[in-house]
Amino acid sequence: MGLHSAQKKYFPLRGIDGVVQLFDAELRRSEPDLALLSLVLGFVEHFLAVNRVIPINVPGVRFEPLEPDCPTSCFPTVELGMISALYERFTAQIRGAVDLSQFRRTAVGSSRELVKKVSDVIWNSLSRSYFKDRAHIQSLFSLITGTKLDSSGVAFAVVAACQVLGLKDVHLALSEDHAWVIFGKNGEETAEVTWHGKGNEDRRGQTVAAGVNEKSWLYLKGSYMKCDRNMEVAFMVCAINPSLDLHTDSSELLQLQQKLLWLLYDRGDLDRYPMAMGTLADLEDQDPIPDKESPLQIHLKVHSEVSLHSVQFKNTFE
Repeated sequence: MGLHSAQKKYFPLRGIDGVVQLFDAELRRSEPDLALLSLVLGFVEHFLAVNRVIPINVPGVRFEPLEPDCPTSCFPTVELGMISALYERFTAQIRGAVDLSQFRRTAVGSSRELVKKVSDVIWNSLSRSYFKDRAHIQSLFSLITGTKLDSSGVAFAVVAACQVLGLKDVHLALSEDHAWVIFGKNGEETAEVTWHGKGNEDRRGQTVAAGVNEKSWLYLKGSYMKCDRNMEVAFMVCAINPSLDLHTDSSELLQLQQKLLWLLYDRGDLDRYPMAMGTLADLEDQDPIPDKESPLQIHLKVHSEVSLHSVQFKNTFE
């Protein structure tokens, strides 16, 4: 199954506003399409930060200036054909590798064996050897076109793959330095799906209960963030990496990230995501958008929300 006609009508995506319009439409749905949105962001980041070249040198990819009087500030037009092909490749890979009839499913959600199987599919799709801390390998675009993902990117890909399979109970769980998944009734079950640190060792399929019981900093003593779908969208927006090199950032990617975070912020989707609000405040401090809240106001809201959700976030800022 490919993209729906309601999704296709937004293409081609021209400029930052075109991408924001697609995100706005997806966030209004009960289940925003994680795979579609991740592929779009990965495509844009690739041509603005990874393979930033003279626009005429990229066959099949069109660039348009963001500002008429600034031809050096260009944005790749996101064509339906490219994204649709990548989308169908990802969804076909997942559906072809996971036979749902072989796994037990209860009324309250997915089984650990099924979640482990999905993580195996993502894991086995990765190149055997690459530098896993490199930049720009967090999106499904990187997975499909380069078979590379960073640690949190693997966890996100597992959640996106589970969504493709209709496993609506599987969501992303985040601490400050690690990611895993939650599933089952009210997200009570947990499973490791990626690695942590510089080694390739993993504990995929195992619960994080041991780390929580040991009050490990990695799991914030059990006060980690449990995402819903819109927060998972916020996660991929926060993961945008605008760096061109150690000293230079893509101004176009920074603008895109800032506008997408404002979209999520205004909808209330960042209320339980203090790190995302902090990122937005930092962007506003660098290049404020007129008639928006100041960085100080955003930081004050962060502390207000942390107090309101103190049970969940009490350890995040210790």
